[in-house]
Amino acid sequence: MTHLDIQPLKICQNRLHSRLLFISLFLSIFNTSLAHSEESDPQAKASESKANKSEEDDFSVTPFTEYGEFNEASEEEEDAKFFQFGRFFGVSLGIGFEFLDGNRGALWQGGFPVVDFKLHYWFNFNVAMDMGFRTAQHYFDTKSQNLGHVDVNMLWVGIDIKYYFETKNLSAPISFANPYLLLGAGSYSKTQTSNAQQTQDLDNSLGVSFGAGLEFAISPRKVFFAIEGKAHMATFKDTYTTNFQSAGLQDLTGNFYTVTGNILFTW
Repeated sequence: MTHLDIQPLKICQNRLHSRLLFISLFLSIFNTSLAHSEESDPQAKASESKANKSEEDDFSVTPFTEYGEFNEASEEEEDAKFFQFGRFFGVSLGIGFEFLDGNRGALWQGGFPVVDFKLHYWFNFNVAMDMGFRTAQHYFDTKSQNLGHVDVNMLWVGIDIKYYFETKNLSAPISFANPYLLLGAGSYSKTQTSNAQQTQDLDNSLGVSFGAGLEFAISPRKVFFAIEGKAHMATFKDTYTTNFQSAGLQDLTGNFYTVTGNILFTW
């Protein structure tokens, strides 16, 4: 290779080297300017830092990540109102009558008086529980098995769960009446005493009941007058007896119904 051939090659190399130096210098200046811009703009730096964080490490507060009990404030307000204006315990004593339907109702008579005693407990404004007992007197006359005149004593011991309707947005008479529904269960005891044969027959059964009632305030939060009606369903050993076919009764099926009026004391 001659001297004339080498000279253009060196010129090209020098130009390429100059261009690389220029590009390197330009990139260095650009990086320095970018770093300075990030330092002078903390918001951009924070945004980049937040973007570089993993999703698991992002604990920023959002409507989806903020924790809180549902309706906690309203529940606390409701509890505060109940402790201030609600009733907690009560005791009631009442009187009423009991009647029956079906074949047993066609045979039995009487049903007055019904004596009703209850203990009451309120969980809140809408839900309460009653524990108590009730007695009722019936009788019937029959020639079957030479029983003659038979006195019947009915005893109920059980529990009722009551639900009071929200009446603050209803008319004044309904709000004053304080209506409620109830569902109950208990033990039913039937004692039949034959005066002719001097015999006594005791029969126990478990049963359920449901009904409704009204409570009228005599002295707010202290004294109330309650009217309550209930239907009772219980099956005894003589429910399907055929001993009274001579009287036209194929069995003694039938439900019990009670209506009572109670004086209720609360605190």
